[in-house]
Amino acid sequence: MRHWMFSCKKITSMISESMDRDLSLYKRMGIRFHLMMCALCRRYRKQLLFIKSVLQQSDGVEDIFCQSLPSDARKRIEEKINDEGKHSHD
Repeated sequence: MRHWMFSCKKITSMISESMDRDLSLYKRMGIRFHLMMCALCRRYRKQLLFIKSVLQQSDGVEDIFCQSLPSDARKRIEEKINDEGKHSHD
């Protein structure tokens, strides 16, 4: 039998994951049940949804966050993002 109660740490991870891909019914129900009881995780989800909507309305992160950054700082950020993307598919 599966465990049906998830910790806040696990729920925030699953909420983030749900922004990128479809989750199983088991995980979706676990999130929904947890959010009914946990105001902090509801706030976290709301904040992620807000960030996602802002990014979708813009031309990307660079437009919002990087316009005033020096070019070397932008390059370091881009390299870090690219590096993280490579490791997440391992």
